[in-house]
Amino acid sequence: MMKRQFFRKGAAAFGVLGAISLLFAAPAQEAAAQSNSYPARDITLVVPYAPGATADLIGRKYAALLGSELGVTVVVENTPGGSGTMGAVKVFGAKPDGYTLGYGHNSPLAIQPHTNPGLPYKSVDDFSTIGGFGHQPATVSVNSASEWKTFDDFVKAAKAAPGDISIAVGSAGNVKDLQLRQFQKAADVEFNIVPFAGGGAEAVMAVLGKVVDGVSVNSSTVAGQIAAGELLPLAMFAETDGEEVSGFRLIKASAYPGLTYLADSWGIIAPKGLPEDVLKILDDTHQKIMKDKDFLAALEADSFIVVPTNSEEYKAQLKGDFDSFGAILAK
Repeated sequence: MMKRQFFRKGAAAFGVLGAISLLFAAPAQEAAAQSNSYPARDITLVVPYAPGATADLIGRKYAALLGSELGVTVVVENTPGGSGTMGAVKVFGAKPDGYTLGYGHNSPLAIQPHTNPGLPYKSVDDFSTIGGFGHQPATVSVNSASEWKTFDDFVKAAKAAPGDISIAVGSAGNVKDLQLRQFQKAADVEFNIVPFAGGGAEAVMAVLGKVVDGVSVNSSTVAGQIAAGELLPLAMFAETDGEEVSGFRLIKASAYPGLTYLADSWGIIAPKGLPEDVLKILDDTHQKIMKDKDFLAALEADSFIVVPTNSEEYKAQLKGDFDSFGAILAK
């Protein structure tokens, strides 16, 4: 059953002019919402993950701010399944009038079209993009009782015993899996990459139980275990200032020819064909939301490297991800 949650700022009131607009311009609104009346009713934000998941919580915070900025009700509709593709399909099939939006992730938008030919959409060009939040880089951690204290030590051990050093990931073909595959080629090393159907939490349990040697997940997924001294952070695949983030040493792409930074990235999408005036309203509102201190704090707490993007920038980012992931999957 879909879980629906409502966010509203004040009373929904359009006034006399709004009422007249609804009475006499309904056919035009059905064809394409216009900027002088949009939004005139509830907006649905499709979140392609289960209620209570981290992505769901971020999506709900965004929905609250979107509703506040636009003065309407925003309905969060959870549509989990298919590694995020069920939600993406729902957005793809919706009317492009600005009343159905989606919480976009580069896995269903830039990876799954390569691996799931049955999807009705083939790339991000089949969607409108509103704007992005930033990205969550892959990390590598080990059990604190392990013999490896640095990422260099970990890689040297893997080179000495190709295929023996195991790293858990949340699922086969996810962003962490593809980042490790790319690193293997760039560093001329071979890991035993072990996917867990139960996601990142199950992968973390595996390294805690010494079933595997390491784990690659978002840094927020292992923050508690690192703070408790159970896991040791080794490395993060990220391009950002400084030498480390949250205790993870940053891997320099310049040290490994062919290495690029792949990360989970998130943003807001809509059906293809969104009217330009409606797109501008949503893009401008997205930029306001990306300046909200509480929302930025929530993203950072969830291990985001925050890089706000507009509609065009977010689409270009997803296209770049599509090409990068496709090149790895083709090998």
